[in-house]
Amino acid sequence: MMSPSKNIIGNNPGLINVQKQAEAFATAPRSIIIRGERGTGKEMLALFIHSKSPFSSGPFVAVNCAVFNDELLASELFGHEKGAFTGAVSQRRGCLEKAAGGTLFFDEVGNMSLRFQETLLRVLETKKFERLGGRETLTADARFIFATNADLDTMMAQGNFRRDLYDRIAFVTLTLPPLRQRREDIPLLIAHFTQMLAREIPNFEPRRFSAEAVHQMVQYYWPGNIRELKNVVERLLLQPGEDMVLTSDLPLEITAAAPAGKTFNEKVEAFKKHLVLSAWLDSGKNQKKAADKLGISYDQFRHYFRKFELNLFS
Repeated sequence: MMSPSKNIIGNNPGLINVQKQAEAFATAPRSIIIRGERGTGKEMLALFIHSKSPFSSGPFVAVNCAVFNDELLASELFGHEKGAFTGAVSQRRGCLEKAAGGTLFFDEVGNMSLRFQETLLRVLETKKFERLGGRETLTADARFIFATNADLDTMMAQGNFRRDLYDRIAFVTLTLPPLRQRREDIPLLIAHFTQMLAREIPNFEPRRFSAEAVHQMVQYYWPGNIRELKNVVERLLLQPGEDMVLTSDLPLEITAAAPAGKTFNEKVEAFKKHLVLSAWLDSGKNQKKAADKLGISYDQFRHYFRKFELNLFS
């Protein structure tokens, strides 16, 4: 059975359960927080919730909290009046106004400073705000959806995220599984991204993926999740070559990470290499962080790094 959404592709039971929860809570005008690693499709799930909500006829407006400092984020959200600050040559409507009657999606909410968290909490409680440099009080008439890949529980314990704000935004929490936990969906996603690219490029004849290539892609850890898979699929489809994508066409990190070997010891060594390489890639190629992720010492990690010749991936 295919997942019931047109946009969310997959048969994984965990994914289908998240989608069912999303559809059930979409009708309630309450805040939702979506948690998950980078590239797992948090904005896609937010769009799905918007499409199933009473706000679907209104706009869907997204703001990435990670790319703005406090001042710019305030201007992005609240807008500003002409002359409010240097460079404000005209009035500008912020995302809160633009999303009126629809959905406002806050991506990477864990990147907000404590000071701005307090500001946001006040808006959520009162539903009121003013443009920067303005005196007119406006109403925040939108449904709010939040997303983060940060560990908010640890941040709250360390005093870096306000617990009262979390309680306000997390009427319900939806957690998207990483791609490595839904490997059965990888062939479906490969086919989906192939079809998307074919529709996007006129007269494009996409290559086919061999069964062996798909098998190796299923084995890979995918630290960048669906976003990484989409990029790899599109590069493989566009690069010159035979009509079929073979294992020899795959990026080195995928072929090296796929479990291999015939004997028990060979399979164990292949799996160790897969674990070490995946942790290293998932940690942004930071060996200290990768060692911590695996629960081994830095010296142990260095030993495996040299043993498996992972410098080839640098």
